[in-house]
Amino acid sequence: MVVILLLAFGLIMMFSASYATAYSEYGDSLYYIKRQALFAVAGVGIMLVASVVDYHIFRSRFFIIVGTVASVILMVLVKIKPTEQGGSERWLTLGPVTFQPSEILKFVVIVLFAFYTQRNFSHLRELKKGLLPYAVTLVASCGLLMIQPHLSGTIIVFAIGFVMMYVAGVKPQYLIIMLALVGVLIAVGIPVLNAAGYDYFSSRWLSFTDPEADIGGDTWQTYQSLVTIGSGGVFGLGFGNSRQKYGYMPMSRNDFIFSIICEELGFVGGMLVILLFVILVWRGFYISSRARDKFGMMLAFGVTFQIGLQALLNIAVVSNSIPNTGISLPFFSYGGSALLMQLGEMGVLLNISRKAELD
Repeated sequence: MVVILLLAFGLIMMFSASYATAYSEYGDSLYYIKRQALFAVAGVGIMLVASVVDYHIFRSRFFIIVGTVASVILMVLVKIKPTEQGGSERWLTLGPVTFQPSEILKFVVIVLFAFYTQRNFSHLRELKKGLLPYAVTLVASCGLLMIQPHLSGTIIVFAIGFVMMYVAGVKPQYLIIMLALVGVLIAVGIPVLNAAGYDYFSSRWLSFTDPEADIGGDTWQTYQSLVTIGSGGVFGLGFGNSRQKYGYMPMSRNDFIFSIICEELGFVGGMLVILLFVILVWRGFYISSRARDKFGMMLAFGVTFQIGLQALLNIAVVSNSIPNTGISLPFFSYGGSALLMQLGEMGVLLNISRKAELD
């Protein structure tokens, strides 16, 4: 039920946030909402199918091999021949279909980690069978994302993998060492990249620490997001009455749709969105805790954590609580491949709940 509420709420707000841009770009104010609605209908169909298909199919050797190989090939192809959208080259076009391979990769990583947990559960505190399979998968996945480059995707996949390793029971000492190595890599890598003229990280840090430093340039998006949120007050300007979506708030239908929600529906509307995500995450973790086997437990935990983490990071970026990394809001932001995968994952979660020992 909460998924349908999030989806319906998302479609309504996506229409409000996008119609001005749609009319300006295509002469059709319904351009974006029509496409998103089609993906929503298809996604609900996928969710219903996934809810009745036994989730154990994902641990079959066929899916493990085909899913892994396909996701790697798609990630390589998007680097070789990407399709640009919104200034980022993270999309791949195959025939009439344009999608983000990273959305598929996220789910494959979750499935692989759930598979490793069930297969090696009695050896998780060992180096070879405990840490190594997870670490190799995580390093390879993050490497494929970094070469795009796709910083937000890298952060999400690493966080999913790291937390799933902890929940699975991998030895804490291994996780601490891994985290320390990542910290050293970041501390050394960012200055080197800045010295080489790659100012992506420094510009994002500037936007975070001083949104007014370069309003006409790098900090414009963050500054406008804060203005948009602040102008909504407690109860908002009213549905459809946003002023910032008329060319002021970049990516208003995508990564920064939450700022439009706060402008039109105020603090109350923003808190309602957060409450719905909290309910979804709580329910997902409850299903995970009641799953009949380790694979189901980790699969449910992984897809729930992914949705919850992505929502948390998006809201944190929009409110300038963390630097801008380009993260979409699940069920709300415009994007077909992401919506299809999210609804498909919710279908898997429903299937796990059907077989779980729920009170």
